[in-house]
Amino acid sequence: MILLYQLRKCPWAAAVRQTLANVEQDYGVIQVPYRRSDRHDIRAMTGQELTPVLVDGDVIVNESRAAVAYLYETYGDSRQHERAQELRDEIKATAAAVGGKG
Repeated sequence: MILLYQLRKCPWAAAVRQTLANVEQDYGVIQVPYRRSDRHDIRAMTGQELTPVLVDGDVIVNESRAAVAYLYETYGDSRQHERAQELRDEIKATAAAVGGKG
């Protein structure tokens, strides 16, 4: 089962939840502590403390745009596959703009 680690009112988690509905996937939700320093499970999985984190079997995705892209690539239709590639391109462009690897 897909799991979504989230803060209750996080808009980025809401985007991932909407995507899960769009691709008609059942999922469970794990509410994480508000204080980042208390998010031990997330740190153990991802090496950081930010939400949302999507877990689908052995796949762990820790950024909302990356999670949406993953869900569209894995479970979406051809139009959603195209959107996934657009998101991947945006992620790479953002990482390049801030000096990351993307």
